[in-house]
Amino acid sequence: MIKPWLFEFFQSVHDPVGRDDPATVHEQFRRYLDLWIDDEALGFEGIFFSEHHFGPGYSPSPNLVIAHLAARTTALRLGVLGSVSAYATPWRVAEEFAMLDHLTQGRLEMGVVSGIPPELAVVGIPREKAAEIHAETLDVLLAAIAKPAVTHHGTHFSFDDIRITPGFLRTSPPVWTAATNEASARRAGSLGLKMCGGFAAVDKLVPVYQAYQDAAREAGMPTGPDQVGIRREVVIVEDEADLDQGARTAEEGHEEFFRVQLESLKIPDAPKKELSRDDLVLGTPAQVADEIIRQCRALGAGNFAATFNFAPARLRRTHELFGREVIPRLRAAEIG
Repeated sequence: MIKPWLFEFFQSVHDPVGRDDPATVHEQFRRYLDLWIDDEALGFEGIFFSEHHFGPGYSPSPNLVIAHLAARTTALRLGVLGSVSAYATPWRVAEEFAMLDHLTQGRLEMGVVSGIPPELAVVGIPREKAAEIHAETLDVLLAAIAKPAVTHHGTHFSFDDIRITPGFLRTSPPVWTAATNEASARRAGSLGLKMCGGFAAVDKLVPVYQAYQDAAREAGMPTGPDQVGIRREVVIVEDEADLDQGARTAEEGHEEFFRVQLESLKIPDAPKKELSRDDLVLGTPAQVADEIIRQCRALGAGNFAATFNFAPARLRRTHELFGREVIPRLRAAEIG
């Protein structure tokens, strides 16, 4: 089985006039909230929100969105992939996740990441420092899940026997992280974290996923498809005759996204992040399902996180097509 997730960037209003209009922004919030609530009936496993600042998304604090949706849904799993370690303190990350574990009634999927270098650079945080803080935050979070009082002595944080309040509802809630190379995948596997990858072609990711499974096995941690996932952009067309238009829509959305991001981050000359040949899953519902299953089988991934941000005008229809025609095939697929 492949569990179908939504990876939600939560697009901001890109129109320069609307972006500064409170009523337009408020309508964007309402539209997305209604969409996410309806996703529960479409069969999505859950939603992963991502933390971003200063750019083309409304997600500086995904924990607030999760708390809101927790009161308006009953089965949808709600997660963050991930909370950026460098913008917070380890104890606050652990405390907020513990609160959400209760508010979601055990539906929380925790995720911690080191952050995107261009965003970190805006506030003067070097990549190396962010990686160090990320490692310490993970250590504190895992310790807080195991017991209420935590002692930690690291490069950036040092404290003895502090109590994380409240404690977690569950004794072993899932903790996710993102990995883009074999070293980070091995660390995730050895710690028993779940891992999500992306931003590269499948053949480039195979050794990363294998490194994760090998490290988890050596450390006596859980292994197998349910421990790993892949995130991809998805564009669905209803007829094969529309494939070329779908590709143009994806490219236009990609260009627009990065235009707003680079303007917001004040780095207009920065190179655009190009999609790999596997990053965009484009086709009819049947073609999309086949491609997702192919990639997940190649990677041994039992979780697929789709983002639909490239076609905002057809966003609701895309969610409906994915839920009704793609999700049943993903759930029926066998992953070795």
